Amino acid sequence: MRTLKTMVVCLLIGTAAVSCSVSSSAIATDYDQDANFNNYKTFYWSDDFQIDSGKEEEPLFFNTLIKKRLKDAIRPQMESRGYVMDKNNPDLLVDSRIAVQTRNISSGNGYPYFPSYGHGYGHFGSYGYGYYGGYQSSEEHKEGGVVVEIIDMAKRQLIWQGFAPDVLHANTTDKQKEIREAVAKIFAKYQFGNTVKN
Repeated sequence: MRTLKTMVVCLLIGTAAVSCSVSSSAIATDYDQDANFNNYKTFYWSDDFQIDSGKEEEPLFFNTLIKKRLKDAIRPQMESRGYVMDKNNPDLLVDSRIAVQTRNISSGNGYPYFPSYGHGYGHFGSYGYGYYGGYQSSEEHKEGGVVVEIIDMAKRQLIWQGFAPDVLHANTTDKQKEIREAVAKIFAKYQFGNTVKN
């Protein structure tokens, strides 16, 4: 019985990890309605990629490789919208990071589902999945979501934020591809830019 339960849990983890990339409908965004996006022409990076959550950082999701992949994915998205990279005098700072979530995967005598989980990210509330049926055991599974934030340099104020949940897993084989696709879907929700008529 223990072996069967373990197999069920592993199957659920594997399904989550190898499933199609995050759905566009799962992308959440928010922006400052008082900001005049027409005034912004240039951008550069904010190196504050990690939030001090008071918890030990996950080396799998917080490292220089992940940081580079995020920048490599974001830069063409910004430039395709008419923004010019300017290290010396940027109008905008772009910040990005991987937000780590932990969810419990349950199994037992009922139908196994992912129990609800959620943490607030910036302006966003929590995200959750439900479950029903009895269960006798559960295992934790860590996953990383991509957060992109655009900040008014002069005011040091967040003006736009996008979040793609459930992007990276411990056994994700091509992290660069998953990050690139998630960033593209986040920016598909970005309705501003110098090439866009507002």
